[in-house]
Amino acid sequence: MLPLQIIGPAAVSAEALLRLELLLGERVVDLSAVSDIVTQDGGLKTHVLQLAHDSGRGSDSNSDSDSDSAGAHSDGADLSMHECIVEIGIEQLRESLRQTRFRLRAN
Repeated sequence: MLPLQIIGPAAVSAEALLRLELLLGERVVDLSAVSDIVTQDGGLKTHVLQLAHDSGRGSDSNSDSDSDSAGAHSDGADLSMHECIVEIGIEQLRESLRQTRFRLRAN
C-alpha cells in the first residue's frame, strides 16, 4: 500500500486530507461523504484510482475528470468513485492516510 503522494501536479490539499482524516476516524463512515471529498480533490482522486489499480480491482482512469465513471474494472465495466472506494475498502484508505500522516510528520 502506498502513502498519498504529496508532490507533483496531483498534490493533495491539506484541507482535503484533514477532512478525510476526520471522516475516516469515525466508527461509521459515510461513503457518500468520502466520495465527495475524494472527487473534489484531484490528488485524492488520483490516489484512490491508483489504490484501485494497485489492488488489481480497477485499471486505467478516464482522462475526463467530469465523467460519472472514475475508472475501468478489469472486465471493462466502468466503476464509479463510490465503487472504487468500496472495492479498496475503508480500512485500506485509513491505513494509507496513517502512512501519509507519518511521512508528513517525519519531514
